Amino acid sequence: MKKTLLLITILFFFQNLTAEIIVFKDCGSKQYNYEINDYTLDLEKELMTREYTYSEESYKKLRLNDFTIKKKNITTKRVAEVDGLIMSEIAGYPAFYTQLIFNELDKSVKIKTVLNNTEGVSLISMCRKILKYKKQA
Repeated sequence: MKKTLLLITILFFFQNLTAEIIVFKDCGSKQYNYEINDYTLDLEKELMTREYTYSEESYKKLRLNDFTIKKKNITTKRVAEVDGLIMSEIAGYPAFYTQLIFNELDKSVKIKTVLNNTEGVSLISMCRKILKYKKQA
């Protein structure tokens, strides 16, 4: 009996030391082509890391309007889990802001935009895979 109780206590303790990492992998867009477009969500650290590399064609198209665009980049944002969705921090000025919304069920990444209290949600990426990892602390 003591061994069973000890084993349950140890398992419960170690279960709380794991954190989930979710990777939205091979995400695509109707507007742009990517060589790499992955979002890694570390729920313990409440951090999203996006790694992307545009295809040469998409990169050239984007550079026509914005010379600051990089062909490959890594960006980070804070995230939080809200009602079964994972949402990024709000970015922008109070009258206009954006926020990313990650949905594991349909493997989508959407962007929520708010302008003068008018809200819109648009699909920006559909991902081929969702990978989940347990990270040991």
